[in-house]
Amino acid sequence: MRIVASLAFVLSHLAVPSAAAAQYASVGQLMLQAIDAPGGAARGVIVGPVAKKFRDTTGSVAPVMAEVTTLKSFRREGCKRLNVRLKQANVPTTDGKLTEFGFDYGLNLCRDGSPPTEGMDLEKAGRVLDLGGAGEAAGMGRLPVVRP
Repeated sequence: MRIVASLAFVLSHLAVPSAAAAQYASVGQLMLQAIDAPGGAARGVIVGPVAKKFRDTTGSVAPVMAEVTTLKSFRREGCKRLNVRLKQANVPTTDGKLTEFGFDYGLNLCRDGSPPTEGMDLEKAGRVLDLGGAGEAAGMGRLPVVRP
């Protein structure tokens, strides 16, 4: 009986990583989960076109892992500064060794998909986005826009 209980204990712990490594077609799904997660983090395996691009680029068949963590909460409910880390193991190097490839990027995101406006000069942003003001924002004054 003791062996059966020990085996059940081991098997239950082996099942945990696969349950924690849910699959996602996009990082966007993980970002939204992280915004709402009590600990501000979400993890999973990226599948589909993004994972294929990783495999084609790196030459590794290892899964593409994603981890999204919250760096900052904004005053507006559901708006966070997120860090996204994508990584893949067993990537061959030019000298024939295997290493982990990964990169991080950060972004400000609200649950509804918009960026938080806290700390933004909306008037200046409006001028930059205005087609006639694009040159002005770059310090070129008001230049006429010539379209072909």
